[in-house]
Amino acid sequence: MSEVEKKFCRSAVWRELVRRTVMPWILGFSDLPSRADVLEVGSGMGHAAEMFLDRFPGWNLVATDHDEEMVEQLRARLERFDERARVERADATALAYPDRTFDLVVSLGVWHHIGSWETALAECARVLRPGGRLLLVDLLPGFFVGPIAKVFPPERTYSLGELREQLAEAGFARFRVRAAGRLWYRLLAETPYA
Repeated sequence: MSEVEKKFCRSAVWRELVRRTVMPWILGFSDLPSRADVLEVGSGMGHAAEMFLDRFPGWNLVATDHDEEMVEQLRARLERFDERARVERADATALAYPDRTFDLVVSLGVWHHIGSWETALAECARVLRPGGRLLLVDLLPGFFVGPIAKVFPPERTYSLGELREQLAEAGFARFRVRAAGRLWYRLLAETPYA
């Protein structure tokens, strides 16, 4: 993530965008469990993690980020949740958690930062329990045009067709996806019951 992106993630503008746009869109789409062991991949500053923990008091959340600087700021933000929130540094392509650890994996605005997002999908499937869910929200290639691509360059973009193919490859049994034009999407995928 570039320094410009980090600065944006720390801003009040981003926090309000998450609170007023991203979270309502997510919550209106997905039937999230009221009690769950949850892994958030790429928590950044923790705005979404904080909102999830406030909204779902029955969640135990492991909030992660690859960037050590973000992890420290995330830890400070989630400190008030005590045992309900654990903060760790993690690589989405090599999650250091046992198989079948979580009921839900959440990742918001991260997949375009992961070079090998296919490997990250497989890792998410591996750490989910049978019937577990993956909630993704991310930007599509149509977002990264003109000056935006220079200011917020993606590591690697992908199409919804490529994503659907890789979800099946990773072992997800079914999924629902909804795109907002050519700019972003939200997806809820489920692992098969054993």
